[in-house]
Amino acid sequence: MAPVGPAVDGRKAEREAKDLVAEIYETIGRGKTDSLFSLLSERVVVFGPRQTDAMSTRSEALVALGKFVDPKARKHAALHSGGLDVVASPGGHSAWAFDVVSLGGQRLAVTAVLSNSDDIWAVSAAALAETPTGKQVKAEAARDAIVPPGAAGAVAVDPRAAAAVERFKKGLVDQQLWGDDLAGRTDAIVVGPTAGDVVRGKQAIGRLWKARMRSKVREATSGEITAAMTADAQLVWISAPVTRVADDEDPMPLRVFAVYERDGAGWRLIALHEALAFGEPGAGAPFKKVLPPAPPPPEPPRAEPADKKPDAPAQKKTKTKKKKRKPAPKEDD
Repeated sequence: MAPVGPAVDGRKAEREAKDLVAEIYETIGRGKTDSLFSLLSERVVVFGPRQTDAMSTRSEALVALGKFVDPKARKHAALHSGGLDVVASPGGHSAWAFDVVSLGGQRLAVTAVLSNSDDIWAVSAAALAETPTGKQVKAEAARDAIVPPGAAGAVAVDPRAAAAVERFKKGLVDQQLWGDDLAGRTDAIVVGPTAGDVVRGKQAIGRLWKARMRSKVREATSGEITAAMTADAQLVWISAPVTRVADDEDPMPLRVFAVYERDGAGWRLIALHEALAFGEPGAGAPFKKVLPPAPPPPEPPRAEPADKKPDAPAQKKTKTKKKKRKPAPKEDD
């Protein structure tokens, strides 16, 4: 693929990508949703935060946002950032970002992919999800009301992303593959579905993944995969509704949003966001019909061949006492 332009310094790229996100926050806080038109890619894909929220164009995304942010309101709720992370890809023409934002009392975890074309940054994909407490999740799970955000999203897999998608599929069942990727980068991040469930860095992710492997976490897609590559061919984002199971938890419907970065001739997972939404009681049942396979049982000890004779026990050596020779009888003179 032809380069999209001269390479941009990594720090400069991160600064410009952050400026884009800050401008989006300020625009939403002022209720000027129409002003977001130039800040979003024409084919932007957005999942969540509700089960029915799945947009595949800029127009759809702006219409959906307009239902939450009324431009005619006299006072608009300010949008506050909880701490924005932005990581630019090599070459500085794409980046991914994560933040937990607060808007009108609602807290949302946001993961996004950003692209730079002709020195203009825009959002090309995003996943949004509420951050409930563990207690809330437990209560909604009992009602079978947990569903993936954006469950009915448009299905499209960019053919250029095929190799990354195959690696993603392998990691659903062989989760150690994901863990090895994530624990190999200091700037990697893992975002879980509950409040405060955010892990960054090699050591923290390594500890998380040891616990995850002990619990035999594995996932299976409960819907279709959507994926795309950025114009500079450095990032691939992949998203799908899944059902996650583990030894210590009931099956849980989630949406996975994963960001892969080019790693030589292959791809490496650098950001993983698992999110959930609350639907009507029973709404989660259809997503649990397809479960990942059970992990293989441990291999039994190898048996000795039947024709092999057991080794004879070693003979214990015993010391034999030498008998003293009796002196010969003397002859009479």
